Amino acid sequence: MKNLYPLIAFLFFNIITSQEVMHINFDDINPDVTFESWNNSSTFSLTTNPMPDPVNASNNVGQLTAGSDEGGNFDSNIGIGVMNPLNVFTSPFDLTSLDYFKMKIYALEEVTVTFHIENSPDWGNFLESTASISASELNQWVELTFDFEGANNIFMNNIVIKVSGPDWNVGDFLFFDEIIGPELYTTPAFVYTPEDGSNEISVGSVLDIETNDKFYDPGAVTITDFSNKVALRIGDENGPDVAFAASIINDSKITITPDEDLDFLTTYWFGAIDNTMYHSNGSFVTGVGASFTTKEAVSGNINVMLIDYETPETSIPFESWGSAGFAQTPNPAPDDVNPSSSVGQFTHPGGVWSSTIETSPELEVIDFAETPYWNVKVWADKPINIVFKLQNNQNWWENSEFTYPLTSDETNQWVQLSFNFSNVTANNYNRIQMWFDGDLEGGSEVGDVYYFDDIEKSNVPPPAVVVFTPENGSTNVLQYSQLSIISNFAFVNIDGSDIENPVDVLELKENDSSGSPVPFYATISENNNMFTIVPVDVLSTGGTYWFGVQDGSVKFDENQQSVSGINSTFTVTNTQMPEMEIYEDFDGNSQCIVVESLGDPAGMYVLNALDPTGVNNNVIQWTKGPSWGGWERVHFQLNSPFDGTLDDVFSFRVFSPVTTGIRFKLADATDDWEQTGNYETGSDSFPDPLIVVENQWQTFYLNVSDLADGVNFDHLFIFIGRGDGEPGVGSTFYIDDLMGPALQAPASLVDMDLDNIVLYPNPANDKLYFENTTEEKSITFFDLNGRIIKKLKTNEQNIDVSNFKTGLYIIEINGQTKKFIKR
Repeated sequence: MKNLYPLIAFLFFNIITSQEVMHINFDDINPDVTFESWNNSSTFSLTTNPMPDPVNASNNVGQLTAGSDEGGNFDSNIGIGVMNPLNVFTSPFDLTSLDYFKMKIYALEEVTVTFHIENSPDWGNFLESTASISASELNQWVELTFDFEGANNIFMNNIVIKVSGPDWNVGDFLFFDEIIGPELYTTPAFVYTPEDGSNEISVGSVLDIETNDKFYDPGAVTITDFSNKVALRIGDENGPDVAFAASIINDSKITITPDEDLDFLTTYWFGAIDNTMYHSNGSFVTGVGASFTTKEAVSGNINVMLIDYETPETSIPFESWGSAGFAQTPNPAPDDVNPSSSVGQFTHPGGVWSSTIETSPELEVIDFAETPYWNVKVWADKPINIVFKLQNNQNWWENSEFTYPLTSDETNQWVQLSFNFSNVTANNYNRIQMWFDGDLEGGSEVGDVYYFDDIEKSNVPPPAVVVFTPENGSTNVLQYSQLSIISNFAFVNIDGSDIENPVDVLELKENDSSGSPVPFYATISENNNMFTIVPVDVLSTGGTYWFGVQDGSVKFDENQQSVSGINSTFTVTNTQMPEMEIYEDFDGNSQCIVVESLGDPAGMYVLNALDPTGVNNNVIQWTKGPSWGGWERVHFQLNSPFDGTLDDVFSFRVFSPVTTGIRFKLADATDDWEQTGNYETGSDSFPDPLIVVENQWQTFYLNVSDLADGVNFDHLFIFIGRGDGEPGVGSTFYIDDLMGPALQAPASLVDMDLDNIVLYPNPANDKLYFENTTEEKSITFFDLNGRIIKKLKTNEQNIDVSNFKTGLYIIEINGQTKKFIKR
């Protein structure tokens, strides 16, 4: 019998290790794989084994050489990752089959190796494990094991290797080989939120089904209609249906949003209906679903003090994301609002959005259906913007936030702020984050100190607050300002339904409430707490206007009270509208060298397309693509920089099939990494304007008068549906009539006469032709900096310009100057 022991041990060992897969060995498994760092500083090379031994006798190995950050300093976070990982790892690693990786290392000094696995291209989703090489293990091959025990992430499909150590620096190197790990998924895997079998789930939850493959309609077509494809049911998959809306992100994550809050203490099933959707390989989606049970109802008022620095249980520390300082400190100014003895202190680092403070460790997951209202007390000695944010740790990009502008009347005293998160349906937020004067609008400097205390969650609504922009009684308001009415509560119709057409419940009039109506467009925000009003025409210089909500037409959703008396008055500036020049109208008037779409890949665009309204007018047609997380853009390069000493007002028109946001940017180069200066919307002082009307032309005016007079910006960018979560991908937009201040004259050149000589075509691709010049011509080409590019004498009627770079040139012909654009 004992002779069977070696066989049993052998079989047991092979069962344990049978799921180990060799992914890279540089010899016969992915021999051509390459690695690269994000900033191209750390480098990879394929090389011969420097010291074959029994641990690693292979011929070829990889070499990692440490690089630097943008300042030339070593940064241990800059490693090397697999290039084109989807060609190397054709599906994610199945960490349920094996929860570790192995890799052989040959090091010349003591180092710690970080084995980083991530979801390409979503590099923000990652896991890490470390292992070290000791002094006794130098100059020999050592197999390291990287433990990912308990990891259940189904999206990890790339490998990054990072190295640190007491003496590890730029230019140091080591060798690595034989990367072993779990097998790759052979069939799609799924993640459910809430998890299958979970309890105590919020009745306000939204439900997610996410796969590491794809959900498609036949022919790999994105699903737009989820009728009879997914279901939400009481009890199990055969129970009664619950009404919901559904959407999909990146063809891989389905979100189910119940029309109403779920019932307490009830079990639900949600999932895909078998054989109604397809995976990327054409197979049917089957057996996809999960069950959960909601929590028990809590009666009465709920007021839970999370942080007040009075007891160990409520003294949760904050840490800095950046360089802000945090400390628990005595109350600097006890008063009736906050008489407590201990508070939290924030010390400003001085930079714009340079740091914040956040709770660590994180809180329990927040149930917004149970406690939607959050209170915090703050103290500041100057008017500043305070951002209060709730987010997920580790997925920090999943968050909701409010900004409170503290006024001068609220300084040098404790003020209680209340934030309404009742429209948030996230069920994974577990951290508080706060910024104090992050945009430096309050003039904060290094070392400025602010205080906070008594962070509380509650189900008791605060008083309703309404804020107008412009403020009631404002003067000197610009003629093209967008107006807004913002509340801490949601606006709904009197019958409780959503407001479909805000124009029906709002008013804009001349002088006062009895004045003549002014035509306007309007929209309401996704969370129903903000009306945006855009006058159809520019307002009259020096005029007075009244705007507000029609009395009795809507109510607040949180307290069910009818809204009345919500209105404001303002006066328009006496300054006349500035003169602007046409940069591009697509009808022959152009001061642009380049008009293009930027993205990776760039969205499709058509120059000189027809106006979608049928008017005899040419425009640019742009179809937004899916790249850059929604930050595709239309780029205009001007013939020369605009004159920053003039009125800095720009204008353009947009025709959009969706209501969304627009961002506008000025810069001195095309690509972000080449720009030495830029200016863009997206801050509290220069917010993004909104498209508030669908399938109609809307004119946008952007005043950047706080821009320095000496700027030399000649690049303009228009973003539509900007950024993550914004609508617009795949939509077709139209842009027309880009205008702005006059351009600067080109430097170091004589005046540009437009007399007898005719150039054509202009712009030109290959050859430039001349008319009205039969004699010998002395021709010199200059760039915009006055440098000579080409000089010749010729009797010919054309010149080859095919080798010229794209751009604007000045041609001097027998003493006369012309502009020429090379495409």
